[in-house]
Amino acid sequence: MSKHYATCSWTPEAGYQAKTPYGEIKMFEEDGHRAVELMLLAAAACLDYFLAEYVRERKLPVTRLHVTCDGEISPYPERVSAIRTTVKIEGGLSEAEELKMVGMCERACKVMNTFKHSPQIHVAIEHMPALAR
Repeated sequence: MSKHYATCSWTPEAGYQAKTPYGEIKMFEEDGHRAVELMLLAAAACLDYFLAEYVRERKLPVTRLHVTCDGEISPYPERVSAIRTTVKIEGGLSEAEELKMVGMCERACKVMNTFKHSPQIHVAIEHMPALAR
């Protein structure tokens, strides 16, 4: 099992505390992130990373990459039911080169693959001892 993880906790005193191995992320409150946007950001960032690596490794004439993921919300059960990903590429690539690059990078992206092939999800409840106050 890999070392990818994230945690989120809440207390009345501190509010939400979300962390990854790289630090804390501000969640929910007035200027905090929302979970769905972070999920969409994960997909956009993962694809953008692989696109940038592809460009660097091949020394392609690309001056800018921009990936956007938009989620469509549906009820019953409430969820993101569709994700539209748009890739903008600035530079001198042909349409065939762009299609090849995006296709290869999309297949390499763990987040995109996770969305396309639903993971098994297990939820467990562990009881915590009450903290002394």
